[in-house]
Amino acid sequence: MNGRVALVTGAAGGIGRASAEALLAAGASIAAIDVNKAVLDDFASTYPGRVLPLVANATDQTEIDASVAAALGHWRAIDILVNNVGGSRGGGNLFAPRADWDATMALTLTSQVMFIHAVAPGMKQRGYGRIVNIASNAGRYRSNTGAGGVSYSAAKGAVLQLTRSAAWELGPHGVTVNAVAPGSVLTEPGVREERGLPAGLRARVMRETPLGYFAAPREIGSIVAFLASDAASYVTGVTITANGGWCTT
Repeated sequence: MNGRVALVTGAAGGIGRASAEALLAAGASIAAIDVNKAVLDDFASTYPGRVLPLVANATDQTEIDASVAAALGHWRAIDILVNNVGGSRGGGNLFAPRADWDATMALTLTSQVMFIHAVAPGMKQRGYGRIVNIASNAGRYRSNTGAGGVSYSAAKGAVLQLTRSAAWELGPHGVTVNAVAPGSVLTEPGVREERGLPAGLRARVMRETPLGYFAAPREIGSIVAFLASDAASYVTGVTITANGGWCTT
């Protein structure tokens, strides 16, 4: 990926940071977007000249446009977009307040659409682009209230369809769009979730997971790097599920 530029959202930690580091290892430069300036600055100092830290709220169109403009001003183009930012807000059960639903959709689904709107025109003009959306196992199966609940599952399920539909629309312009649907990952929230599981439930989850452990962020980052690479040049509209083999059947 020497000479490629990747814009990674939610890049300060977890899957976003792991994805950025996997892309860096492959030779790309990174426009790292997050709300945590201190962590972004520390990240950039670790890779002098290769990481551009950009503080932006992924639910604010003005801040998104400004961050993309800054990345384009710093580098010639954005070749890769990793749509990683997401999460649940407030209560996650079916009857949670409307405001919680709207906030989760804005962060987890609409943010991905807005970043695609911001970078895809340039990709189309150049006839090249790689977009990788981070979905979730919850979007394929379900999520319990503690891990996000109905609103989070619905948003991540919509990300799967966004991926398929965007791949159809952008494919003729040389832009691939794929997704990764992780299961439980040991990010900071994932560690808290794992530690909060009752012993019996954790044992059951491990029994239902053939590989027998929760993923490290780097294991998801490596899939992102593959989908963003020319090794995946004929792959589009695909979601790779990375959940250690867990399923509900």
